[in-house]
Amino acid sequence: MTIGEFIKKRRLELGLTLEEVGNYTGVGKSTVRKWEMGFISNMGRDKIASLANILNVSPIVLLNETVEDYKSAKDFSISQDETSNARQALYNLISEIPEEDLPQIQNILVSLLKLNKNQ
Repeated sequence: MTIGEFIKKRRLELGLTLEEVGNYTGVGKSTVRKWEMGFISNMGRDKIASLANILNVSPIVLLNETVEDYKSAKDFSISQDETSNARQALYNLISEIPEEDLPQIQNILVSLLKLNKNQ
């Protein structure tokens, strides 16, 4: 499934409207629709962080081109009880990233931390 399809499916699972997602992420509902249709694939880091937050998924999910083996929202949700599991899963994902891509991932994570501190 494409990331756009994933965003739409996840939004609907959570009972969110295009407008609600747009308001939360700071864009119009037409932009959210374009994300879902795959017309906009290059989102800013701040939008990725906000979108991941409202969809209750890891931002890393939104950085991929496709989402494989997606059965339900639980596959990507991170609850408070699963923090240590989420940290381990994140570590496992990072260990698979090519060395040359690590600085970009580090920048994204730093930006997410700064964004969370400002909310």
